[in-house]
Amino acid sequence: MLVKRSKMLVLLLALCLTAGTLFGCGSDSEGKDEPATVTIAQSSDPQTLDPHKVGGDISANIFRNVCETLLTYDENWEISPLLAESYEQVSDTEWVFHLKEGVTFSNGEPFDAEAAIWNFKRAASDKHPRQAFEFRDYVKAYEAVDELTLKFTLSKPDIFFTAHIAEVPMLEPKHSEEIGEEAIGNDIIGTGPYVFKTWEADKEILLEKNPTYWGEEPDADRVVFKTIPEAATRIAEMVNGNVDIIMNVQNESVETLEKSDGIKVFPKRLNRTEYIGFNTYDWCETPELQNPKVRQALNYAVDVNTIIETIMGGYGERVSNLWRSDYDGFDEKLSKYYSYDPEKAKKLLAEAGYADGFDLTLMTDVDNHAKAQEVTEAVGSYLEDIGINVKVKVLDDTTAYAIIVNGQSAKKCPGMFDWNWGTKPGLYESTLTGVLSSEGMSSYNKIEGYDELIEKLLAETTEKGRAPYIKEIQEMMVENPACLYLFRLYDIYAVSERIQWEPEAHYAMLVKEMKITK
Repeated sequence: MLVKRSKMLVLLLALCLTAGTLFGCGSDSEGKDEPATVTIAQSSDPQTLDPHKVGGDISANIFRNVCETLLTYDENWEISPLLAESYEQVSDTEWVFHLKEGVTFSNGEPFDAEAAIWNFKRAASDKHPRQAFEFRDYVKAYEAVDELTLKFTLSKPDIFFTAHIAEVPMLEPKHSEEIGEEAIGNDIIGTGPYVFKTWEADKEILLEKNPTYWGEEPDADRVVFKTIPEAATRIAEMVNGNVDIIMNVQNESVETLEKSDGIKVFPKRLNRTEYIGFNTYDWCETPELQNPKVRQALNYAVDVNTIIETIMGGYGERVSNLWRSDYDGFDEKLSKYYSYDPEKAKKLLAEAGYADGFDLTLMTDVDNHAKAQEVTEAVGSYLEDIGINVKVKVLDDTTAYAIIVNGQSAKKCPGMFDWNWGTKPGLYESTLTGVLSSEGMSSYNKIEGYDELIEKLLAETTEKGRAPYIKEIQEMMVENPACLYLFRLYDIYAVSERIQWEPEAHYAMLVKEMKITK
């Protein structure tokens, strides 16, 4: 009897092993025993995860999966409700938002009108400005009409108000206040589909599925963001199947990735413009940049189209100012104002009194975008061709960011610096207030006339009223340039075929939009 039972156990075990081979037997990599994981490789650690203090892709890819906004964008970049159920404009200066019922933060605290007000006030605070939250200048009062109804009263009409609202992620107030300001950047709690778990510096950040998420359950149980600074290493990890998504792919790696099994490549034109900023503050070590003819000369000196073709592999769109084609009143003629003309550049330098050139430091960082260092070095070489003595200073992303962003009072920014700026489609106010205004978070522009013109433009509350000023600001950008203009950026993504997702709708990688092939 015992022998028969033993034989039966062996038979059952064999059947289970066979079933396991054929059908996974509950141990498939995407089965119950092994969490479905999406692994994303990025070039650097975020500066912080605090969504009210930083807005770059590296950070947003993480905090946008944890912290949600009242409004969001659909695939056509149309604004739609997210944490808000609905909203309406009740007068020129009053907006009312009705919040979704039953939404909680991942720690169980309710998401209500008071929590939303706490976030908007914090985002607008001058104590820790990100300076891309333009609504801070317009909101006069916040009111929790009831638990799920929030009213904004503006000091004047704002034609981009809903777009501004869509930019403010919601943190859990109680937890944030308990841990204190400095700790928020390393310990965020939101209402989103994922919960922040761990951050091992310069190695990886782990998110896990939010078990109490109010919305549709995402496919992925875990999200791992790996920090891999070396571009070649990211490519190797992708080809070897160790990561599912990489961004900032260098163009010469596209063919290798396309020939690899199980990998899709997506070039994506970004709503982001690459430029070389001019520091025209009076404390700058390069006072020559305060002369408009010098700044014009530098724009004529660089063969941007050749840089796009040779260094960027054709992935770029030449610009002659910062006014993108999706902005109101875009002037296509002015967008093509500058061409490569080194002789004209030399003539302008001579007219400015600098026929023999001058010394210039040009700063860049390796993670600004794919090929940032190579592009900056090429720009430096073109400037040397017209007699400028250029020193290219290469920094890591974190160091460069700390020098540039809100760093005007530190006075560490050199004469020129490689940078880029992105906004949602049509949202030109961000470019005006973040890059061109002397108070902007990435601005070292003290050129006379810009602040006054921007103030007049933003004071107008209708498209018709703004139209003449929009025309004037585009003319000013080419005639009295605030930057050395380069190109509209593309970002190249590589995505595993097990992930059904295309990077086209958002800056951030929203993992809830990804479907995993089982």
